[in-house]
Amino acid sequence: MNDKNAVIAKIISDAEAAAGERERIASEKAEALVSSARKAAAAYMQKMLAGGDERVEQILSRSRSVDALDTRRELSACKSRLTDEAFSAAAQELKKDKKAYKAFLTRCISANAEDGDEVVICAEDEKVITPAFVAGIAKSAKIKLKLSSKRGSFAGGVILSGKKYDKNLTLEEELRLVRQECEAEVAAALFKGE
Repeated sequence: MNDKNAVIAKIISDAEAAAGERERIASEKAEALVSSARKAAAAYMQKMLAGGDERVEQILSRSRSVDALDTRRELSACKSRLTDEAFSAAAQELKKDKKAYKAFLTRCISANAEDGDEVVICAEDEKVITPAFVAGIAKSAKIKLKLSSKRGSFAGGVILSGKKYDKNLTLEEELRLVRQECEAEVAAALFKGE
């Protein structure tokens, strides 16, 4: 029996040695895999962190660009509103000087009226542009011209309503034409130093 126990002990010893060797090899492989995974994770983290600064800068740069664009857009809208107000104030100033306004209207109507036109005015100008005023222009131009009973929704000036077409001689239209010619100069005067 001693031999039998010795054989069994030898088998168990060899099995334990083989198991220990396999465990050692498995443990080394596991350590190598864990080490490799840690290195890969560290490299990935380093890569992500390195690119993070660049991405953060890109995001900030885009944000600054959008903010600058929004600021320019808002400034442009503000300048446009101020320019509109300047031209509106110019129209009101022209209308305040009744003599200059009547001379302006006389020139506009005389230069553009055709025989049979009706002069359409705004309600605000009923005291300035009277039937007698229109008759005087018609007499000077030697054409038939009358004041229309219709009233237009514009700030000043007139519309000459003809049989075939109308002529827009309103202050809005006249100032729009003037604005096209001199808007840059007006903006430069309003916004010096910007």
